[in-house]
Amino acid sequence: MYGIIDFTRIDTEKGAPSAFAPPMGFDGNYREIMRYRWQHDPGVRQHVAVVGRLLARGERVHFRGPFADEARRIAEAVWKGGRHDHMA
Repeated sequence: MYGIIDFTRIDTEKGAPSAFAPPMGFDGNYREIMRYRWQHDPGVRQHVAVVGRLLARGERVHFRGPFADEARRIAEAVWKGGRHDHMA
């Protein structure tokens, strides 16, 4: 699913090949699906944590798609206060 990842470009379009993208046909709560993925998919945990770390270091990360703002908040929350072992 993930292939080569550019951690500075996050696509939240449904069906996009990204840990931050919900599946095609998704019509639910974005935060809930990301929390579920965080708990069950190590690839998602790694991807979100890396993006959170980039943001914490002040690096530019471009988020696009319908869940861009929420995806940024999730990634930022992972590193807030050094809490990178769980998703807020």
